Amino acid sequence: MSSDEPTSPGSGSPASEPNHGRRIAVIWFVLAAVATPIVVLVWGPHLPPGDATLQAQHQQEINAILAGIVTPVVLAIIVYAIYTLIVFRDRGEPGPDGPPIRGDRRIATAWIVFTAAVVVFVVSYGTYDWLGPGVGSGSGQGPDPIARPDGAKPLEVQVIAQQWQFTFRYPSYGGLETQDLVIPDSRYIEFHVTSLDVIHSFWAVELGVKADAVPGADNVVFVLPDRTGPFQIRCAELCGLWHGQMYQLTARVETEAGFRTWIAEQEQLFGDVTRYLPPYAHVYYPQPEYRAG
Repeated sequence: MSSDEPTSPGSGSPASEPNHGRRIAVIWFVLAAVATPIVVLVWGPHLPPGDATLQAQHQQEINAILAGIVTPVVLAIIVYAIYTLIVFRDRGEPGPDGPPIRGDRRIATAWIVFTAAVVVFVVSYGTYDWLGPGVGSGSGQGPDPIARPDGAKPLEVQVIAQQWQFTFRYPSYGGLETQDLVIPDSRYIEFHVTSLDVIHSFWAVELGVKADAVPGADNVVFVLPDRTGPFQIRCAELCGLWHGQMYQLTARVETEAGFRTWIAEQEQLFGDVTRYLPPYAHVYYPQPEYRAG
């Protein structure tokens, strides 16, 4: 070998240069094969929003799938970064810089194909799930939802947001309005979400429901609880000075019998004031209206 033939740092000759790409791929594959099932099967069942409703179950499943997809991608970045820092670090050896890298069409093509496949899968799966049995989850579907539960007769509950609290009306019970939200289990609930003043967001955390509350708009969202118990309600839209205090911890899912008992108690408690409420409507407007122009 000629004395002026370049050698790579840490190796005796160009022929002894290891295949770094293959090393990185092997390390990545082993770590991804171990970590991805752990993320999906062990961590996945504990991801928010839980499994208290059909809609929450579907969201949790989607979150687990997304976590499973992103795990190999994140590991590839970490493995490449750590390998590069260790193997190609400057050891203080004299010599010229390496040749410039011009890029690799094969790597660029593989990256474009892989990322496009991931995006198409995520969009297709999410759309299928939205139109399938998990209808109603998300941020509400406007006043005329595209997807409705098949053959279900939901209980309509109106969510009215205002600075800085939520109240709830039950049109099936004479337009009764309460400060607490109680719904029956094993029965579809049809939330109609609106606002009296500014834009809020109705977030029933454990139910997997988050719908914008907009003045003059009726946002419909469906949910099917399958277990009893409490759940949190929070405002997820910055709505003013006391936005951080706009939450309720008294919401709960009851059995059908428990719900009927509760609603009878509320009718007796608020019966005298219900007749003074404005007629039930899907939207309300702040007064006076002429200020809007």
